Amino acid sequence: MLPRCPHCGLGYFRESGYFLGGMIITYILTAFILLAAYLISLLLPGLAIVSENLKFAFWTCLAIALTLGLVRPAYSLWLSLDFWIDPWQPDEPKS
Repeated sequence: MLPRCPHCGLGYFRESGYFLGGMIITYILTAFILLAAYLISLLLPGLAIVSENLKFAFWTCLAIALTLGLVRPAYSLWLSLDFWIDPWQPDEPKS
């Protein structure tokens, strides 16, 4: 992640632990997507023949892929929500 915006100079890091909210957003989105996918999978009758180990491996891989795929959008959402609620001015761009 870049330390500041290349266009306006706005720093992306405010303090230690700033993106904890982004991690929480990632966790919540991943959990809701996994829950929805699991409930939909219960309606599919053909999955009864798949072994439990294969199902476990599939859900684990899906959870990891969703987490990795949602990290950057969740951090961006957290940064934009913070800027919308409490706007802050960029530092002077370094030439």
